[in-house]
Amino acid sequence: MNLPTLPLTARTAISTESFLAQMARDLTTRYAPEELSDLVVVVPTRRAVVYLKNELAMATDAGEALWSPRVAAMEDYMVELAGVQVEEPIALQLLLYDILKDIDPQLDFDRFVGWAGLLLEDFSSLDQNLAPADKVFEYLSQAKALERWDLQGEAPKPESMTAGYFKFWDDLSKVYYRLRRRMLDQRVAYPGLAYRRASERVAEFIEQGRPLARHVFLGLGFLSRAEERLIRLLLKEGLAEVRFDADAFYMEGDTPNRAGQHLRRYLKNWELPLEAFGGPEELLRGLPRHVRFVGVANASMQGKVAGQLLAEARTSNPSGTVAVVLPDETLLLPVLHGLPPDTVPDYNVTMGLSFQSTPLFNLVDLLFEVHLTGIREGSSETGYGVPRYHHLAVTKLLGHPFLRRYQQWLDKQPETRYHGLLDKVCREIVRRNAVLLPASELLELGQDHELIEALFKTWDTCDDIIAACYTLIDLLKQVYQEQHSAIEAEYLYLFYTLVKRLDSVFDCREQRLSVRSFRRFLYEQMTRTRLPFSGEPIADVQVMGLLETRALDFDHIILLSCNENVLPAPKRHTSLFPYDVLTEFRLPTYADHEAATAYHFWRLLQRARRVDLVHVLPGAEGTRTGERSRFLLQLQNDLLPQSPQMVLEDVVAVAETQPSTPQIPTANSAQTSTPAEGTIRSSEAGDLVLEKDAGMLQALREVLGRGLSPTALNEYLACSLKFYFNRLAKFRETDEVEEALGADGFGTVVHEALEELLGPFQQSGKPLTAADIPGLIGLAPMMVAKALRKEEKDRHARADEGLNHVLGQVASQLVRRYLEGLLTEKDGLPLQVQSIEEGLQATVYVPLPDGEKLRVSLIGFADRVDQLPDGRLRVVDYKTGLVQPYDLKLQKRGETSADAAERLVHDATSAADKVRQLWLYRFMLAQGGRPAADTAIISLRNLGAGPMSADMGFLTDDGQDFVQRSEELLSRIINRILDPQEPIRKTDDLDKCQYCPYRGICAR
Repeated sequence: MNLPTLPLTARTAISTESFLAQMARDLTTRYAPEELSDLVVVVPTRRAVVYLKNELAMATDAGEALWSPRVAAMEDYMVELAGVQVEEPIALQLLLYDILKDIDPQLDFDRFVGWAGLLLEDFSSLDQNLAPADKVFEYLSQAKALERWDLQGEAPKPESMTAGYFKFWDDLSKVYYRLRRRMLDQRVAYPGLAYRRASERVAEFIEQGRPLARHVFLGLGFLSRAEERLIRLLLKEGLAEVRFDADAFYMEGDTPNRAGQHLRRYLKNWELPLEAFGGPEELLRGLPRHVRFVGVANASMQGKVAGQLLAEARTSNPSGTVAVVLPDETLLLPVLHGLPPDTVPDYNVTMGLSFQSTPLFNLVDLLFEVHLTGIREGSSETGYGVPRYHHLAVTKLLGHPFLRRYQQWLDKQPETRYHGLLDKVCREIVRRNAVLLPASELLELGQDHELIEALFKTWDTCDDIIAACYTLIDLLKQVYQEQHSAIEAEYLYLFYTLVKRLDSVFDCREQRLSVRSFRRFLYEQMTRTRLPFSGEPIADVQVMGLLETRALDFDHIILLSCNENVLPAPKRHTSLFPYDVLTEFRLPTYADHEAATAYHFWRLLQRARRVDLVHVLPGAEGTRTGERSRFLLQLQNDLLPQSPQMVLEDVVAVAETQPSTPQIPTANSAQTSTPAEGTIRSSEAGDLVLEKDAGMLQALREVLGRGLSPTALNEYLACSLKFYFNRLAKFRETDEVEEALGADGFGTVVHEALEELLGPFQQSGKPLTAADIPGLIGLAPMMVAKALRKEEKDRHARADEGLNHVLGQVASQLVRRYLEGLLTEKDGLPLQVQSIEEGLQATVYVPLPDGEKLRVSLIGFADRVDQLPDGRLRVVDYKTGLVQPYDLKLQKRGETSADAAERLVHDATSAADKVRQLWLYRFMLAQGGRPAADTAIISLRNLGAGPMSADMGFLTDDGQDFVQRSEELLSRIINRILDPQEPIRKTDDLDKCQYCPYRGICAR
């Protein structure tokens, strides 16, 4: 990546001492050592706890001993005050289900898991913000009662889903109180209840006159109502002091900036002095600061750009502190891979890696995809039929890197039976063209290996999933223990602990979970599970999430994902409670979360001297809109005009490109032979060009001698590079499973059905008459079905399933309409069928410039050769695509015969291809002593046009013999093919590349 480099800003006299350093110095100055040890200092995060303790140690005079105050993160302290333990969400959901089941015995568990998590979060938010539960649920019940008016006075039946819906809201208060009582009896809680209990217990302690420690709250931002109540209770008793880290830029009363929305409310309602808000200071507008907006082409570039920015920061200011901040946690691994080890040897990752960002989660996700996207054939009542898995899901799973690594380990084992096991299974799926694979067949293909059994054995309940996961972990553990891959082994251990936890939770329950329900529980656990990283907690370089930056300051900030819908997060109503309920009872909405995010953003910038804000450019991949974050626009249009010492630059990171020497392309699949490579050069446009050297010319001669078909000739004229790949290098297309007939397969079915219907007339010599047509029409569906079965031979994609069934009906309709059209076709009946799929051949001796006469063989297959009622022969070529009569008129109005002949020799249009094919058929028949009066195309999508002939009168306008004139034109084409001055190159017509199997090689 290339980025402009900014010079270092000159140091100024304004102090940029970090907020926690100021607070540590203030505490050690104002409190005597014995008083300091009695304090309880509450900060926003556990990371801030570590930094404050370090600052307290540094604020102490050298050699002086100091008892540190109690320093705690707000969340941990609230739970401690509540005297409860925060329970795991799964256990709470199961407890909630038991309560609801007592109220509604008909409750379906699979439906319950769809909204149980949201309901618990709503309960938690209700408690954390001290909302009056009775009033909330009464309001909800009344609001839902209003919805009953829409039923036009008709009461829903008690057993209906509508009645169940309204009963749910009526019972919600009962559910809440029963759940709360059960939790408190067990001394467990969800986070919100812990916060409510903490504030209630502090109120009780004060009322009872119990002694409480003095508290100092530092660097807090958006507070829940429970936190507000706790602080106000202690303030009222003179047992607390509060210091917010604020800035005048967003604290002014008339500012539209929402970053100070909550702090301005605290300032007004709590009657705090301005000193509690740091003055507030003029840091954002007063300090000199270099800011860069760094645009990147796509989201995946951000990791590499972050590494370059960090290397630049460490080079220009080795002693400065740097934070790489990730609002989007999925960027953690790309950022870690992009960090330059030479310039950034030491760093600390304060955010854990979400299990959902690991390759092992992807493997588990693919495994569930196999089992949940398959179908079950058999018992529709129980749902436990024979499972059939889709081939795409199966092959995607078998291609996962973890399984491929296991295959490599397996290939090294003495037992050779399972060497290349996964590749064998994938190849066999393609060979059989198996679209839907029964589980039993996959186990057979896997030779009953325990890995294949773990992956594809039928899942009916959670017990089957747990057993499969245990087996998979045991097998993969062998690989990563042997290869000493620490991070992969950590993935496996975390996954084992998750599965073990779920196994123990559900083991004692009578009802077994379905596959979908178990997946929901497992994924919820994966979402909350993080892989921790070890490092120096207060290293100069920190990689962290935005929430972890609370109360921390750095010299240089590198903030990624500065786009709307990431920073801030999109507006989503993730609650079962209607929006009006949230606003009525002052529960947090997305507007509050946006204001909190705004505060985190601006507070992070307050003391930073260098700021790099990386964003994905508009229209790029990997972002929903490509729109810059509103915070960047505020910085540019609001803060910049008020900050005379700020420098703002808008730059774009450009990927570095290295010139490379063109090389022979490699096919996507196996290359069987390379008879001629030719000499390679690069054209001015950078296109691949193959010169016709001696080896290439010899290979071309061999192709011409073996036989040149009309299709091959058209292919050369359309794209000589495709001709080379197909006819000389013989690159094969990658074999794939075809779920439905392609265009070629559909055409084959129609051709074979017509061949079956008309074949008896050719064999018997009996002419086809009008009396035969009704019988043939009746046989048409049977012959199409037979052709379909032949086309699907050795395949598991049934001819009567899905799109194949539809295509079979279309093919039957086309054949029927063709036969009906013979009744009205001029010169159509009686029809003498002379041959079907007849092989045609001709030999031409082409004079070359050196005087040699090269023998060239022409070959082809005529779909049908007829003898018309007047005795003339006619070659018929079926086309399943649409052909119009004007497509076969090569000589345009006003053109000479020579112009049309030139078009026949050079043009690569669709019309020229069709005329050239009919011309060569006629030539091959004529040279064989069977002059044909006509060659025609029958378009099955344009049967009303009948047999369409190509006017070839321009070939014999001057009275020339047709065969002689054809040989002359063929000689010109062959000499062009063998012309060493005309290299092999790709076509300039991009439309021809759309369905070309080699377009990946050509980079088209």
